[in-house]
Amino acid sequence: MLAKKAIPREYREWNKRWGAPYGFHVDNSQVTLQRFSAKNPERYGPFGFQPTSHTRTMEYPWAYLTADPQPGMRVLDVGGWLSGLQVVLAKQGCEVVNVDPSEDEKWSVGVEKTNDAHAEIHRWFTSMFDVDVTLLSERLQDADLKANLFDRIFAISVLEHVDQSEAELMVDTMCRLLAPGGLIVLSIDLFLDVKPFGLLDKNIWGRNTDVHALLSRNDLTIECGDPAELCGFPEFDPQRIVDRIDEFFIGWNYPVLSQFVTLRKPLG
Repeated sequence: MLAKKAIPREYREWNKRWGAPYGFHVDNSQVTLQRFSAKNPERYGPFGFQPTSHTRTMEYPWAYLTADPQPGMRVLDVGGWLSGLQVVLAKQGCEVVNVDPSEDEKWSVGVEKTNDAHAEIHRWFTSMFDVDVTLLSERLQDADLKANLFDRIFAISVLEHVDQSEAELMVDTMCRLLAPGGLIVLSIDLFLDVKPFGLLDKNIWGRNTDVHALLSRNDLTIECGDPAELCGFPEFDPQRIVDRIDEFFIGWNYPVLSQFVTLRKPLG
């Protein structure tokens, strides 16, 4: 399904509690890239350290509340880097693994670096909020993780940033890692300046992923998701989406909608 314009009250309350998606507003607030070296940086909250999109206003609370994470669950956050979601999940009592190969150190101004700068920045971030999250600095499909390991897997606006073949491989890997009865929670950007809406094959952020192709390769049940609002499905009609555009939540910093889908792995 596509995120709708009206933000549910429980989403607004969740965002207020955790300071999502941009971090808490504080006196003498600094821009995101300078917060690492700020005095008492933890005052910005767990969502204050990763530049992000306006659509996360809907994506983060939807993902968390839909997944219903419980203490003791094993959780995988794909592409989580310095996202506050991993902190929230760990504070809920989940055992969290974050798989992200990002080496973008521009977000680490003022952080003391070691030979393993990527891991050091992440340790600084998680320790600031007194949580323990395992970071694997590699592609998901290359990570040495056991099959059927995780109760919940999140990929929040990740798959559109890679090409179709890699996105399919990533979802295949998620399916292998997901425990029977577990849930995969996906949000996938739908760009209005990229085909089948615009003229571009891709923009600076990514491409419009064929969601149907991603999901049809595995024996998982779509628990949340309207085929008429998921790119690539036979029921998906771009013109119908355009005709209904006033219904949907649109990112203010670039023309994008958010596709939401969850997948359940059979118990048998």
